[in-house]
Amino acid sequence: MAMKSLVTCVVAGSQYLLHPQKLGTIQETIFPDALIPVTLLETHEIFDGDLAATLRRFELEDDVFVSEFGSVLIEKPGSNSSTHGQKRHAAVSFRLDHAAAAPKQDFAHLPSGPYFLHGPNLYQAWRLYPDNLDAFAFGLLPDATTLQQTFRTVSVLSDSGAHRAIAVPSRLYFEAPSDSKPLNGMRITVPDAVNVAGVPTSISSRAWKDIKDAPASSTAALVQRLVQLGAIIVGKTKSSQFASGYEWVDEAAPWSPRGDGYQSPLGGASGAAMATAGYPWLDAATGLDAIDGLRRPAAAQGLFTMRTTKDNISLEGSQLSSPLFDSAAFVHRSVLKLQTTVSAIMSNSTPSVPKRLIYPINLFNNTSPEHAELMIKFVTAIEVELGISAEKLDLSLKWANEPPLQAKGLNLQEYIKDSPFRAFCYEFYHQYDNFRSAYQDKFQHLPYAEATVQDRWDIGKAISEGEYSDHVRRMSIVRNWFQETIMPLTLRDSWAVLVMPFGGQPGNRDDDSRQVK
Repeated sequence: MAMKSLVTCVVAGSQYLLHPQKLGTIQETIFPDALIPVTLLETHEIFDGDLAATLRRFELEDDVFVSEFGSVLIEKPGSNSSTHGQKRHAAVSFRLDHAAAAPKQDFAHLPSGPYFLHGPNLYQAWRLYPDNLDAFAFGLLPDATTLQQTFRTVSVLSDSGAHRAIAVPSRLYFEAPSDSKPLNGMRITVPDAVNVAGVPTSISSRAWKDIKDAPASSTAALVQRLVQLGAIIVGKTKSSQFASGYEWVDEAAPWSPRGDGYQSPLGGASGAAMATAGYPWLDAATGLDAIDGLRRPAAAQGLFTMRTTKDNISLEGSQLSSPLFDSAAFVHRSVLKLQTTVSAIMSNSTPSVPKRLIYPINLFNNTSPEHAELMIKFVTAIEVELGISAEKLDLSLKWANEPPLQAKGLNLQEYIKDSPFRAFCYEFYHQYDNFRSAYQDKFQHLPYAEATVQDRWDIGKAISEGEYSDHVRRMSIVRNWFQETIMPLTLRDSWAVLVMPFGGQPGNRDDDSRQVK
């Protein structure tokens, strides 16, 4: 079946898109090419209340609705429509006649709000916002307005023609969040590394697109979970090359909305952080986080982010960098909304407050004085809020006094060395074995990889399976030691928060010294 063309228009200086799913037809005859912004209302909203106040409320609550939509009203079919038959409001030009693909009575449940008439047919109004920060791989539009099972890319440019346009639906189309749909109506993005049925996955690699050019046939578990909870997937944000690059050769890097605008994007999920920081019309974003996925760019943009515990959220249908490290992460401008979002996705109730606050003093030795001062203020604020005193901890000294038997006299740094990074590189290299092989077979040469990606692949290629197993074993021993001696997970009174430094200095786009290698 041929894909319907997208129709766009401008209302009050803003760009709009008509969702291609026809919702209904009006009774009156109208020119087939007419394109009219309208407001759909129930009979009682028109005749039994303060219509002007209702329209003002719409404009305050919704960024899609503007006053021009209120110039023409459409009355929904309902139980009391006929009682006002002789009392038509001057602005009411039309009445809905029948559903396009549903019984007539279902149209009484169409949400009140802004729509478009294209000829006699009714369509949802989606506002188009310019992606001025180049944070998106592309916008997404569900094929059906209520199902979000399959999608299409929004191949529309902004008014200037310089940027992609991202479509968002009216907030009036969605009921308030509920127990069954706690994220109802939340506009959220997913990273380009996850599959979404009907659209491609590119992960910022031209070579990948040369091999994997077909749209995904299924949707990743993470996206399905978001949709199940009522979230609206408005687009795929850019991942750096294979979610691990820094050079941004095959794709243009996202721009930072902070400072002078020339801050480095950092991290594999930088598009998610840039979009959340720069676009007030976007509520939240998701990303994948292995060793530098979403946390680094979120911190650089002054956002709140949470990396969930590995395996708590299924990543089936996602292109992972490392099964050992990758986990779902979420970013918000508000820490309270972040907590609400993550709790909903993980089906967790609000936990009790921590009993302990741990401050690892030796980890703050290499940070700047300004950053250290801010961290002390932050710890003090937590102490006051929780009514507890921070426990200063020297990790190296704790290890020296209570080492695991497997350490055999080695200090903490000598024992763990660079095992986490080398274990990551080993998995990162072998995750793309099939891709490199397929590309070699098709083009008779290896695919292009950015410098950081190639460096990590080279490291991973040189690690044997036995060495990899040893790295994983060392990590497991350190983790178990930490959980047993510092933060026991089984004792209620030992539930603790560990405050860690994370960054502290700005980095510019043209400075490659801050890359993680």
